[in-house]
Amino acid sequence: MLKSVLKARAKSFLSISLKKRTFLSNDYKCNENWNSAISSPLLNKINLNDFYNKLDQTHSSKGIISAIDVDIFANAVTEPVHLEELKDLLHKLRLSAETGSMLESTSHATVRHSIKFDYVDELIQMLKDPLNYGLFLDDYSANILLNELLVKKNYTQAADVAALIMLQEEYNNDILCSLCQYSSYMFIKNYVEPEPAVMEENNKKVEEIKIRVKFLRNPYFDDHFDIKDRLKLAGKTLAWISEKTSNTLNNNLQLIGWLIYKKYDQLLATSEELCTNTKFRIYNEVIDLLNKELHKVEPEKKEVLEKCISLLAKIEIIPTKPSLQASLTDNIENAINKTQEKDVAAQKELFILWEKTRQLKLEEQSHRLDRVKRVQIIEEKQRQLQEEEQKLWFFENEEKIDLQIEDKEKLVDKTQTKKKVLTAIDENYIPPEILPKRR
Repeated sequence: MLKSVLKARAKSFLSISLKKRTFLSNDYKCNENWNSAISSPLLNKINLNDFYNKLDQTHSSKGIISAIDVDIFANAVTEPVHLEELKDLLHKLRLSAETGSMLESTSHATVRHSIKFDYVDELIQMLKDPLNYGLFLDDYSANILLNELLVKKNYTQAADVAALIMLQEEYNNDILCSLCQYSSYMFIKNYVEPEPAVMEENNKKVEEIKIRVKFLRNPYFDDHFDIKDRLKLAGKTLAWISEKTSNTLNNNLQLIGWLIYKKYDQLLATSEELCTNTKFRIYNEVIDLLNKELHKVEPEKKEVLEKCISLLAKIEIIPTKPSLQASLTDNIENAINKTQEKDVAAQKELFILWEKTRQLKLEEQSHRLDRVKRVQIIEEKQRQLQEEEQKLWFFENEEKIDLQIEDKEKLVDKTQTKKKVLTAIDENYIPPEILPKRR
């Protein structure tokens, strides 16, 4: 009896120790409400294989794709194989005139299904390419996606998602901001510089190919959407999101952000401002990062960094515990405790609203297609009546019809005569004689 109890306890302790750290609870994800929303009669009766083939054929033949059809497909996904088809439909919709009518529920459903069916790598590639796919994260889908990546300690992709939020400049959700800060900091903390690529010497002569172009674009770098360096993006994410609220944690993260973003003038200005703040305390991790960067920075920037370090050295350092990472974790938990109930209620309302909107848009599309079909039927009947009228009243309108035929023949004769004249001119054309230049 005692042995069995001890074994059970050992198993429970082992399961607890192996359990991965998660920030968001199952209540926050609203899985029950979501499953109920995607189990509506409208979505249940969809055969996705036939539906995709129909949408693909319509797009191929008419070049038309409907935003509501793509939304229905996105929400009705039940198997991982359909995610590739959804990706194709999203791309076609993005390149069509209907892209402006894309529904919010389409992006949300794509994110949830991608997480469910382990399609996250492809999802992030689509999110990073909005020109081709038009996917944008809302606060709740971003929180769920970041939580999933942080549980797996995939800090690289988590930093990518955080950078997307920064680029959208939407910092209204406290949970999202705290998760973005944690993701960016953990990426910076664990960042390993890639080894420089070895360039192979190629002695073969390559023929230069010159191409004539109409004009050259002036080089332009907007320092926002044009940033491709992940490390700089993580730094900018920390700096911008941490500006939202002024407290000890955010001020420390701002310093790290401006440092990694390589905005040393802004770093110096922030350091000077914080020196006058008597309540500000600095984390040891910030000083370590500054000293580490000092050894790598260009000589002309070294003076600015040294000045920053000397200014911040006067500020009291926070003890080793809590660490900056632990403070970020506490910040996430505080944000969740503060806004979880509001976010859960908002999600439940959104699911109901999206379902109503989907039904309404589908009815509007059905009425529009019926109207187009009725117009086509009327036009066909008018054409048939005109043909019948021409047959019935042929003898009464014989002279009128003859005149119409003569007018058509005259037009044909004129065009043929014009062609003959042009041909004759071409045959009699004598090119000018080109004499050599006199010296």
